Amino acid sequence: MYFFHIIHTMTGGVSMNKINRCFVVALAVVLLAAGGCANGARKDGAGEQQEFHVYIAFGQSNMQGPGEIEEQDKGSAGGRFFVMNIIPGIYAGKNREAFAWYPAEPPLIIPDRNLINYLGIPTGLSPADYFGRTLAAHTPERVKIGVIAAAAGDLALAAFDKTRASDYFDGIGTESGRPSATEKQGMDRYGKDIYGAIIQAAHTAQRDGAVIKGIIVHQGESGAGFAGIEWSELLKNIYDDMLRDLDIAPDSIPILLGQCWDGGSGKTGGALDSDNRIRQIIPNAWIISSAGCTGRTGKGQPDNTHFGAEGIRLLGTRYGEKMLELNYGAAEK
Repeated sequence: MYFFHIIHTMTGGVSMNKINRCFVVALAVVLLAAGGCANGARKDGAGEQQEFHVYIAFGQSNMQGPGEIEEQDKGSAGGRFFVMNIIPGIYAGKNREAFAWYPAEPPLIIPDRNLINYLGIPTGLSPADYFGRTLAAHTPERVKIGVIAAAAGDLALAAFDKTRASDYFDGIGTESGRPSATEKQGMDRYGKDIYGAIIQAAHTAQRDGAVIKGIIVHQGESGAGFAGIEWSELLKNIYDDMLRDLDIAPDSIPILLGQCWDGGSGKTGGALDSDNRIRQIIPNAWIISSAGCTGRTGKGQPDNTHFGAEGIRLLGTRYGEKMLELNYGAAEK
């Protein structure tokens, strides 16, 4: 009906019987073709109509936002960096609905009401913040950056699996002690289907005309979670499933993997040691160094696990610089 309203308007409201029907048919073809292109995401990640570049971010607490949000972190990045939240709530003092775009101002992932953690330490700053800010600062003005982020404390990689996350939640085939109560609480926030929520958000972005350009991950401290599978193999399964479900060509977009504390690999079986090692499994995977990224301060800190605000800024910037190199040739405005 909307299409015929356009025809009626363009012809000045003249009766269809008085219009050259061949002209109308031709016009219909043109308009429908244009409408089809507006939301079409190319499989190779190219051909962006609106140049809205979206990145998926997922992981556990160091992705969720362990750093304190300080004055220098507040405010959005000049109207070119946006976030789509999966969990609705109040963020940075403003209401955000699920699966809608908002200016990216921290916290990106943790709602305001949860910013003080169980130790009484302020949190909320994620590496996804400075990843997006870095891209927005060093890409052409016509490009807008979006982030879809999902993370929660202590999550093993199994919590992000497409087909077996529910088994993981129920303790089927898991490593000893998994899942923890903290993990189950985090999975509950996403309806026990974090993978599905990410894909739903990404499909929404694609319908908005965005192109999914890459993935960033910070996970490893809790390992794979499932018994009998290597961390790197499980990550490959998740990566392959995401690209397939988003109609993106295999191995065509980068996945950046942040190291654990002090350049470590955590419980990944050494997968985060070097690019060469992980690329034997995932050809387009890249390691982001955490060397020099400092920890939190306060009660019981540093705990040799969680990064503080300064460390998070550095880590997020490194994610951004690597993605600039890979996707934009280190493009400058």
